[in-house]
Amino acid sequence: MWIILIINTIITISAIIVSFKNRSEVFSLFNAGIIFIIWSIIFLLGAISIYRNFDTSSLMMFIAGILLILGIIMLMFSFINKKVKKIRLQDIAITMMVASVALVGLMQDLNLNFLNLIVPEVSLIIGLICFVVNTINNR
Repeated sequence: MWIILIINTIITISAIIVSFKNRSEVFSLFNAGIIFIIWSIIFLLGAISIYRNFDTSSLMMFIAGILLILGIIMLMFSFINKKVKKIRLQDIAITMMVASVALVGLMQDLNLNFLNLIVPEVSLIIGLICFVVNTINNR
């Protein structure tokens, strides 16, 4: 499991470093709300695959619940506030990759099998595809 965590972390860190080029944006409640909701969805899906381990799955569901509530509250405040409501595909891609690394980090005490790694690896792959598509479209 450590090797998978290290590989996912290296991929995510390299994508984050590449995404920092020409990066200038301000904090937006809309962006934060969408990112929190994406994190909560990934954590909830990750908790389904390890439902037999109560400690880890309950921790993931607790974190996902808090993030989902905060994300919805931030989205409601952003709709009340008449700011620009757009999020870049690159932000979603980085969010998915970081969430997959966090998910694998929370699963460290579990055994290494394919079912435990479906959600983190699919999240990392989808995030990497979104990142590459966004990078190609912005050239």
